[in-house]
Amino acid sequence: MAYRKLLSMELAADLLDVLSEVRKVLDKIVRKFTDDEETVSDMVTIFDEAISNAMKHAYGGRAGEVKVVLYVNEKKRSFLMRIYDRGKIPEGMLQDMRDYRVDVLSWLEKGKVGGLGLHLIARLSDGVFWKEIKNGKYLQVEKRF
Repeated sequence: MAYRKLLSMELAADLLDVLSEVRKVLDKIVRKFTDDEETVSDMVTIFDEAISNAMKHAYGGRAGEVKVVLYVNEKKRSFLMRIYDRGKIPEGMLQDMRDYRVDVLSWLEKGKVGGLGLHLIARLSDGVFWKEIKNGKYLQVEKRF
């Protein structure tokens, strides 16, 4: 059995105006397949971090188009989320982010703020990688339930 599309939406300049509603929709969809609170919370956090990174890094904090597609494979008990934007994969970043880790203590001791989004996504997911496509890229995240 293959992945089945559950949700596909394009978010643009009004992203911040609709973000809380999109979170509610995502939460509701995920709960149709699992009642595990940790999985639901992880999926919403992954979504938040991926959207934040897309807006910050692909568009320099300015408004830009972000497309989110959510799939489910009930047999594998797995969600697949893809976040598309028109940016490039960060220079020096591994394509397969499954083992991406940041030493959070050192990060904080250096006084750094931010920059932990990919670390969180990698820690909360069961697989994560980048894919370059025509006119941009997407980040694909798998989360088992």
